[in-house]
Amino acid sequence: MREAELRRVLLVKAIEDEDRDGTLIPVADRVAAAREARRDAASAEVDDEALLAARAARLASKIVARHPFVETVSALVAGPAWIGWLLIAIAFLFGIALSALDGTRRINILAFALFGLVLWNLAVYAIVALDAQRPAPEAGFVRGGLPAWLAAAGLAQASRLIARSRTFNAHLAQALGRFTSQWYAAARPLLLWRATRLFHLCAAAAGIGLIAGLYVRGIALDYQAGWESTFLDAPQVRRVLAVLYGPASWLTGLAIPDAERLDAIRWRDGVGGEGAARWIHLLAATAAIFIVVPRVLLALLATLAIARWSARSPLPPELAGYFRRAFGAAGAIERGIATVVPYAYDPGAESLARLRTLLPAELGEHLATDVQVPVRYGEEDAFVASLRGSEGGLADVVVLLVSLAATPEDENHGAMIAGVRDCLAAARPGTQLLVLVDEGPYAARMNAAGGAASRVDERRKAWREFVSARGVAPWLADLST
Repeated sequence: MREAELRRVLLVKAIEDEDRDGTLIPVADRVAAAREARRDAASAEVDDEALLAARAARLASKIVARHPFVETVSALVAGPAWIGWLLIAIAFLFGIALSALDGTRRINILAFALFGLVLWNLAVYAIVALDAQRPAPEAGFVRGGLPAWLAAAGLAQASRLIARSRTFNAHLAQALGRFTSQWYAAARPLLLWRATRLFHLCAAAAGIGLIAGLYVRGIALDYQAGWESTFLDAPQVRRVLAVLYGPASWLTGLAIPDAERLDAIRWRDGVGGEGAARWIHLLAATAAIFIVVPRVLLALLATLAIARWSARSPLPPELAGYFRRAFGAAGAIERGIATVVPYAYDPGAESLARLRTLLPAELGEHLATDVQVPVRYGEEDAFVASLRGSEGGLADVVVLLVSLAATPEDENHGAMIAGVRDCLAAARPGTQLLVLVDEGPYAARMNAAGGAASRVDERRKAWREFVSARGVAPWLADLST
């Protein structure tokens, strides 16, 4: 699914999730859009993603026709382009300012401003290399910090617009707030790559500004180049310049003067220096070698990552259930099976009855619920082996049912979740895996003992983080009500 299609699907989904009674999108429109998408796809080979995108396109057009500002919110969360251009322009002007930092008509060939920029960029390249060794989900240093702030800039603008909209349509504003959070969670890698590209382009713009400023100064004014230092003599300066300008000298063919010549152009009592043309070329070439070219190449790599993500956006796990709800209500898909596997938990009859009501409502009314015998602690490997032997079974959804009363642990809960996840990915990639955490027993125990609500909240947070860290959608519900 393409980025724009995913954004549209998540927008429509957020509105439908919030608008259960059909105030914003009438139920008849939802059913009609699903049927039309299925009918149009009858003569072509399309997958579930294409059907969702086609249905969302129909419903989104109706929403925008009634509430035009929704389209503005959708565009803002993709990232405001003007911020990028503004920052690039500021960086360019910063580079120009660096070229005339001392405000005189003299160019110090030791170029401390350039030397500082080169060191900063070399440090960034080293960090980029370290970040490349990190696992893919981790942002790292370069794609964290400022890029992470830039990635959230569009969402901040969208949030302000949504806040203003609460005065005339609080229901829709609530749905759009849900959309922005879901979009950020789904598209965070894309937003970080875009911000990373902007980060590199700003650095390149600063280098280009420095080069432009040097040449404008050299063309419009008569500049002299030289050096002065309290601690360095001419041979030492020659060694420093050989390091700083060595690559530029090799590239341009301009030789770095020897120590005798350098001593002759040393400023003493305001006297000394030489025509700055050679040094401007060396300064510009150094900026291009160490700043502009590497940063442009890194920006191009980020652009490739952006293009790959935009062309084939990874789908959030919850869209599988959303697809069944959307098309099952229209009778556009066959009846499926949801297999429930209680793990280290033996739910009561009332909880199972509540579960059989809850699953079709959340995952699609066409689903039949099949509750299996509970799996005990220590039986994880045997269960995964049996699941692998049946090639994942016939289930469209596998729900691991656990209790909030249990503390999540790597050696059992983690092994069970990861084992089922990997087995389904290998045998039945289309099968959705959810971890349903029943809050009922633990909440009842805390209430009976007079326990604080914060204990329940802490356990909820622990389970959400534990399950999400394994790439599976957590779902917390109270099956006792």
